[in-house]
This record gives sequence, C-alpha cells and structure tokens, in this order.
Amino acid sequence: MMGTSHAATGVLAGSAVGVLCDAGLLVTLMCAAIGAGAALLPDLDEPGSTVGRSLGRVTELVSTGLRDLSRRVYLRTATEWEAADPKDGGHRHLTHTVPACLVFGLVAAALAFVPLGAALLVFAMSALGLGTVARSLRRWSTRRKRKRVALLIAAAFGAGMLLAGDSGPAPWLVGLTVSTGALTHVLGDWLTRSGVPLAWPFRVRGKRWWMFSSPLAFHTGKSPVETGIRVGALLCSPVVMVLGVPLPPVA
Repeated sequence: MMGTSHAATGVLAGSAVGVLCDAGLLVTLMCAAIGAGAALLPDLDEPGSTVGRSLGRVTELVSTGLRDLSRRVYLRTATEWEAADPKDGGHRHLTHTVPACLVFGLVAAALAFVPLGAALLVFAMSALGLGTVARSLRRWSTRRKRKRVALLIAAAFGAGMLLAGDSGPAPWLVGLTVSTGALTHVLGDWLTRSGVPLAWPFRVRGKRWWMFSSPLAFHTGKSPVETGIRVGALLCSPVVMVLGVPLPPVA
C-alpha cells in the first residue's frame, strides 16, 4: 500500500486503541496521531520511503542500517529451499514481521518513560503520520498549508504530552499504539500482491520467509480498493471516537 493509505489506516487503528483502552478524548486523539506515524515504521527498511526520508540523513542512515540488517537476518534464517533461490531480503522482510511490530512498540514504550522522550515521540509520530495523511487531502487547500496544519497539530500534541504529565498516554499505551499501527501496516501490505512474511520465524511449506498475500490481493497504488480503504479509514476514525469515547461528566 502507499504511504498515505498506511497512515490513514493507522489513524483508525490508533483511534480504536484509545477507545478500547477507555482513554479520554484528548488521549484518544493522540493515539490516532501516533498510530498514523507508527503505520509507516515498517517501511524504515527502504531509504526512499516516506519514513525513510522523513528526517533527512538521520532516517536515511537508519533505513540503510535496517535494510542491511534485514538482508543479514534473511540469509541467516533462510531454509535450504530459500537458499537454493535466495531473494534480496531487504524491503518487506524483517521489518514487516509480527516480532518487528512488537519491537517497535517496546522501543516506543521505553522512550515514553522519559518525559522529554515521550513528547518528542508523540510529536515525531504525529508529524510523520498526519503530514502523510495531509498529502492525500488534495481538495483541502494547498499542499503547503496542509503540511503546516499537520505540523501545528503535531506540535500541539507534543507540547500537550510534555505538559500533561500523568494525564497523557501512559508508556504502555504509547507502545501498544505503535505496535498496533505497525501491525496495521503489515496487514495492509498483506492485501497487496507482493505479500508479507506473516509467519516468520516459523516454517511454512519449507520456507521461513513465505510471503502471504490476500486471496483478493491488489496492486499497490493502482486499485480503487486501496482508495476505498484509505477514505473509509479516515471517515470511520471520527465515528469510532464519537461512539466510543466517554463524554466528560457534567458539573
């Protein structure tokens, strides 16, 4: 799926996490923004991706390192069947596994234990995710204005996290939201024809890197199904919040 579609589904996933964890409206909104950014994290194995270019040289180096790590892990864990016809093992391999999604969440939770780290994490995930979503809203003003609005919202969430203290999302909730957003990305790519190694590190038909794909798989960026998923996720997110977030008590 395209980055804009991943970010949109991340918004919905983050909203659902906030609602299911019985968070308040502000925390649920933060979870939605965090989920949008987290839904782009698995593509850190590709330096040319949206997340790989998000912080310039910094994320480019991280992406290059993760891609190389993915290749090494692929070669180390490949079965004899895969070794006979090896793949590149870079993009859509290690970071597109369920264990990787858990690791993303654990790292996020660890950062969220540090007050400044939590604020920076919320800002970074929100800016990345909301900025990517804004790219798809072409009918709403110019692209520059949309990016500015997304950045302002992300800055507000980051500042809110810094000032909220115990009232903000707990570290475990931040970690859960990041893991859920990353898993949403993996499941989104499962819907495409390239598939993802959902069962890794377990063997399937003699392979550890068996690429699972949906029976109704589509081409990335070329299907109205993906457009429908993106639009549907953005429309459903506020509905989930309205129906699921408890109203504040009346004084």
